[in-house]
Amino acid sequence: MSRPIPETALREAAAPRPDHRQEQRKRILDAAKACFGRDGFHGASMQKICAEADMSPGALYRYFPSKESLIAAIVESERAERLGMFDMITRAPSVLGALSSCLALLLTEDHMASARLGPEIMAEAIRNADLRKTIDACEAETGTLLADALAAAVKQGEIDPALDIESVAIVIQLIGDGVLLHHQLHPEWKLEERMPAIEAMVRRMLAPAQPKAVPE
Repeated sequence: MSRPIPETALREAAAPRPDHRQEQRKRILDAAKACFGRDGFHGASMQKICAEADMSPGALYRYFPSKESLIAAIVESERAERLGMFDMITRAPSVLGALSSCLALLLTEDHMASARLGPEIMAEAIRNADLRKTIDACEAETGTLLADALAAAVKQGEIDPALDIESVAIVIQLIGDGVLLHHQLHPEWKLEERMPAIEAMVRRMLAPAQPKAVPE
């Protein structure tokens, strides 16, 4: 007579097994983020990334054939988080306030590697057409999401409806990119603590025009 299978064994058998390929991809991407952040795009050779991941070149190249493909994968791996962030911004009581809060969050060192690596990626994309192609889709999607959020801000009365939304989106992106860049150059400025003042200036710049007082 066969013995009954212990309940713990049944649970273990029914539990989903870890996806080895996904684990390997994450291991490589974590190593690439560390190397890009430490050595820059040019300084972080594929050999260094292999060493950081404790993996042979042959094994790594089966997943990623180039540094450009690694950058594209890093950006894509954060897509769900980015979509969720913009969904929250669009539905927030204050779109401009939510944008400011998210930018302050991106200034923290442990949040969204693509934000920390953004200046490095942008500088390389200026002279590397292949890399630029890999991030164009992400840039286009982010621009659309930002425009949708700003349209919501117009409806909330935070932005002058006479302003061109596309131009406003460009200005907001310029401010965000500049803040992230200078945070890396001058962490002693504590830009995350200055975000309320920056938000106040942006609000004043974009606010609907006030009706002129009628002289008595």
